[in-house]
Amino acid sequence: MAFVHYLTRPELRRPVVIAAFAGWNDAADAATTAIKVLVDRWQPTRFAEIESEEFFDFTETRPTVSANKGRVRSITWPSNAFMAYTKPDMDRDIILFLGSEPQLKWKTFTSTFLEVCKYFNVSEILMLGAFLANIPHSLDVPVSGLSSTEDMQERLSEIDVQGTRYEGPTGIVGVLQEAITKEKIPVSSLWAAAPHYLVATPNIKVTAALLAYMNTFMSFDLDLSDIQSDAVNFEEQITRLVARDPDASAYVRKLEEQIENAGQDDDDENEEDEEDEASPINPDRPTGTGPLPSADTLIRRVEELLRKERENNQSNGESSEGNE
Repeated sequence: MAFVHYLTRPELRRPVVIAAFAGWNDAADAATTAIKVLVDRWQPTRFAEIESEEFFDFTETRPTVSANKGRVRSITWPSNAFMAYTKPDMDRDIILFLGSEPQLKWKTFTSTFLEVCKYFNVSEILMLGAFLANIPHSLDVPVSGLSSTEDMQERLSEIDVQGTRYEGPTGIVGVLQEAITKEKIPVSSLWAAAPHYLVATPNIKVTAALLAYMNTFMSFDLDLSDIQSDAVNFEEQITRLVARDPDASAYVRKLEEQIENAGQDDDDENEEDEEDEASPINPDRPTGTGPLPSADTLIRRVEELLRKERENNQSNGESSEGNE
């Protein structure tokens, strides 16, 4: 049974794939938002979809319904879509992949993904991901990476992306990366760390970091000034909101101090062992929080502040429209 539905089969020149999955690999929606930014920028053509019926438990990842005046308009099913972007002045075309992590038949899903890559003779694959960490929103976003070839590892090192020694549960990105490596297709992944207390908020600062590193790594020469400006505004907004809550402010300051101390500890370790490649922020090496407010408490407080801010902005916008 074919699990790929082709809408069209474009002629592509040694395309590179940039992929992200919603779900476990996508803290704060950072990775999938990065792909959505590229979709909005490039307006690529959707040319293939992986059939959802075989790979999703629809009680876990539910389809969505839209309605108008009491009538059902359409059902939207979970999507795993390939989109093509071509530009004459680039030496390779681009395939964007935006999907959701499946619940079922990961090995079959992986083979299906690879089927599309091999059909179009993909020359390189970059996976984007994000994970939650005990880091403050006020510092630069830590980005780590993995690669399957020495050439790609050198490119990661040139942009100061450190490797990770994480061992433990993995998501579909990790499974795909291993399978792609076995097929001898060059593959890398970029992982950004997102503050755990902003888990429910699409974190544009983390997205901006992923896009910046991706842009340099792939030599796309994109103008990302707009997204970087949004990231600065986002950080400033969160800082103002956190400042209203004494416990949240103290928590963020403590995280900043712990990151600084962790960095100093790593400097000391590197003086003793130059082979130590661990990053101060890694999913296998979380920063301890000590006797601080619980994560749930901080999340509730910041989310409540953000909710009130959105409501205020909406009220102000409606008032402005009414005055026009």
